[in-house]
Amino acid sequence: MRLFNRFKYAAMGIRWLVGKDNHFIIHFLLAAVTVVAGAILMIERIEWLFIVSAIFMVLIAEALNTSIEASVDLATDVYHPLAKAAKDAGAAAVLLSSLYAIIVALFIFLPYML
Repeated sequence: MRLFNRFKYAAMGIRWLVGKDNHFIIHFLLAAVTVVAGAILMIERIEWLFIVSAIFMVLIAEALNTSIEASVDLATDVYHPLAKAAKDAGAAAVLLSSLYAIIVALFIFLPYML
C-alpha cells in the first residue's frame, strides 16, 4: 500500500504542475513534438537516449523550479534577497537544461534535415 501511495502522490504532483505551471505544459508539448519528429525521422537508438534524457532533464528542472517557487512563496510574502536568489537559481536550472535540450536536438535533427 505504501508503494501505491508513493505513485499516487507523484501523480498528484504532476497534476499540480500541469494545473499550476504553464511552462511545464509548454515543455511537455515541445517534448511531444520532438518525439514525433524523432519517430518521423527514424532516429537511431542512441539518439533516442539523448533526446529522452534531455526531455526528462528539462521536465525535472521545471518541476524543481516550480516547487522552489512554491516553497519560497509559502515561507515569505515580502521581498528578501535570499528568496530572490532561490527563485533565480531555479530559473537558471530550467534555462540551462533547456539550452542543453536545444543543443541535443540540433546535433541530432540537423543532419537528418540537411
